[in-house]
Amino acid sequence: MNSSNTTKIEYADVVIVGGGIAGIATAEFLARHSNLSIKLLEKASHLGTASSGKLEGWYHTGALYSGQDDAQTFINCVNGVEDLINFYTPYFVSQCNINLSERKTGFFTPSIMPRSGGWFNNSPVYLIHPQLNSPEIHLSRLKSDLTHINNQKERVIGRLEAAYGEQHNWLVDNKCTAPTYAQVESNEGIESSLKQSTATIRNLCNKFNLSYGINTNTYDYIKTLDCSMNTNKILRDLVSSSLRHGVDFEAGIKIEKLSIDNYGPIRLKSLLCETRKGLLKKFKARLFIFAVGNGFEPFLRDLQIRARLKRNKSAMVVAVPPLTDVNFFRMSTKNHFHFNHFFRQPNTSSQAYSILANSGYINNETNYEIDTDPILEAAERYFGNTNLYNRELYSYECTKTEFVSEEEQKRRYSYWIESRPNSNYMCILPGKFSFFPTVAYQAYQRIRTLLDFQEIKPQLKFQSTNDIEVKVSSLVANSYSFQISTNNHSSTIK
Repeated sequence: MNSSNTTKIEYADVVIVGGGIAGIATAEFLARHSNLSIKLLEKASHLGTASSGKLEGWYHTGALYSGQDDAQTFINCVNGVEDLINFYTPYFVSQCNINLSERKTGFFTPSIMPRSGGWFNNSPVYLIHPQLNSPEIHLSRLKSDLTHINNQKERVIGRLEAAYGEQHNWLVDNKCTAPTYAQVESNEGIESSLKQSTATIRNLCNKFNLSYGINTNTYDYIKTLDCSMNTNKILRDLVSSSLRHGVDFEAGIKIEKLSIDNYGPIRLKSLLCETRKGLLKKFKARLFIFAVGNGFEPFLRDLQIRARLKRNKSAMVVAVPPLTDVNFFRMSTKNHFHFNHFFRQPNTSSQAYSILANSGYINNETNYEIDTDPILEAAERYFGNTNLYNRELYSYECTKTEFVSEEEQKRRYSYWIESRPNSNYMCILPGKFSFFPTVAYQAYQRIRTLLDFQEIKPQLKFQSTNDIEVKVSSLVANSYSFQISTNNHSSTIK
């Protein structure tokens, strides 16, 4: 810390710590709906450099979690679609390209609107669900495996059909309204109107089966609302809207000390920080919001938050040029067979690429390196050795932070928001980038209980200016996979 006795003191109604998607989305939504002054602090040199910038860019509408015994994470994803359409589509008109479309007369369901420069890729993610002659069943000696996989299939088809098929009309009283938990859970065993496939998907699965010596192809293919999203575009547009509504961002600033009033209910008096130039700053506010993942432990202790962090790291493989322009994931009861392929092209002038991943992860506290070999071995079976290794291949690690509540001993896989009664701080964290609309809206609802302020109803659609976009470019980092595809910044596999 700088030994100078000079400390600059700054004040804002709300100070947000953390420049990932949670902090940025919360700042933007609060600024759009209030006249509060807002300051956002980020310790890295740019916004969106940690987990928010290293994701594969999978927009989760629930398909990945539709086969779980408990439907809560699935319904959280479904509710996230509702929040996106209600709170972002009307404002980010040219950017947020998911909206309700008329499936049949008077019946509306969410759809991706083809739009150049939109947040979401209108190429859907296909779910591949194995059946009798798939390798995981064909090679198994356990009769229970087929029963298990059929039970999973019934849950998957029932829940997806209930949410996005021909069971629920999302337009209720001129408002987007998602199905309830009870509606989702009452549709097992029904036939799905979402079963669709392409020749590319079928051919890839044929190659996969043949690599195991299996000549038949018996899979269920489901066209989901899941898609790839341009995480960098979302971050930039949210920052742009925040700037337009007066949010002040400061990157390269590290918290050195929390000043806490321990007399009575715990209250945070100020934050003492050091800038990248070694200057000291003290921040005072009516409300402090911590939207921090990695490195949050000291804050938990100081603020007496009864939760612990769980950090997992997983591997991503970037292939340039892309292996295919089709997005798919294989859902299986066997983790060894999980595999995801995503096609990414952040903008029309950039190099397209593939992102390959699976469900493998290890605890971040261990010293073990995450293994990319299972991803490559699965990719070989789908795409062939020659096709795969003729590309430039790069790997990197992505760390995801989740909260585990000491009271529930349950993973907060969707999002986590906590505040203490009669205090002036709160903590938020999304388990997935996809939950940013829900995190922002739910955080806003919680802020209303902690602060007295006048709400305003936004009248204007999102607009930016050249000056704002120049500032955004200097604030927000490019996504890590995009940096790899353009600058080859990583450890090559070849």
